[in-house]
Amino acid sequence: MNAVFCSGIEDGPLLTFGTAPEPELADDMVLVRVELVSIEAIDLINLALYRHGMAKPPPGGIVGCQASGTVEGIGAQVTRFRAGDRVVAYHACGSHAELFVAPEASTWLLPEGLDPGSAAAAPFTLAATRDTLCNRGRLRAGETILINHVTSSLGLMTVQLALETGATVIGIARDPACRDRLRKIGLTEILSATRDDVMARCLELTQGRGVDFVFDVSAGERTADLARLVVPGGRYAAFSVIDSLADQPYGRDGYGRDGTGPELDRLPIMTASPMHDPAVHAQVGVMMDRIAKGELQLPIEHEFALCEAAEAYDFILHGQPFGHVVMRP
Repeated sequence: MNAVFCSGIEDGPLLTFGTAPEPELADDMVLVRVELVSIEAIDLINLALYRHGMAKPPPGGIVGCQASGTVEGIGAQVTRFRAGDRVVAYHACGSHAELFVAPEASTWLLPEGLDPGSAAAAPFTLAATRDTLCNRGRLRAGETILINHVTSSLGLMTVQLALETGATVIGIARDPACRDRLRKIGLTEILSATRDDVMARCLELTQGRGVDFVFDVSAGERTADLARLVVPGGRYAAFSVIDSLADQPYGRDGYGRDGTGPELDRLPIMTASPMHDPAVHAQVGVMMDRIAKGELQLPIEHEFALCEAAEAYDFILHGQPFGHVVMRP
């Protein structure tokens, strides 16, 4: 089968396209004939770790965690699925291929009306945003949240969930041309990362108070300034939140780790429980139903061929997509 591999060579070609043996099907696994592969934020993080020797590439080298398609086979212990079912699956590795095996516990049937692109993009983004924002982050009505890199797939879903809580939402966008598209999902306070003084504008919009929550989808951009915007006792969610904020002052009065003020709650953008946890599985299923009904939007910006994986990743990193990028084997 065709697949995308990680070479793991620092400063060399990172993603390569080639052939691989078909995956082995364990008793608790589902074999999926892939229709669309989603490139998730966790995939970008993993590739950066592989490149710099901070993690080993997966066994067999095939990368990627999520894809939608049709069930082609099931393990002896699988009871929820049968051949021919349309599903989306999540696993630690192996999705960037024509065939993908994933645990039954982290595979979902596609709701009626949910297109394969949105399905491929759904589980991780839905679980990570919901858990970070609502479960661990406890965003409440009347609070203000600032979303950095708001046009990312995680950023767009966070906008929608945050608005549903009754919070005030401010978004920082890299591309000022996306304002109309952001307004269509309900965001009205939109700052340009390149044209606005973000610190000044946020203070203006909050009457000098600052924000209760920063949801930072960037790779550490503006961390110091954004931390200073968080009110004492507020929350800051990011992928590398512990390292990036360890020595940063926060709040308008420059609180830090020395006990001079209320502690800043640092949250990784991730699910607190694994994707195969029954509660996570159930919540993702509920939210996928909402996408199928049009109550939530999960935009797909561009589709690449699987053999164009290197170009697809580069497009995400440098092309400022509005939502997800998917690949077709």
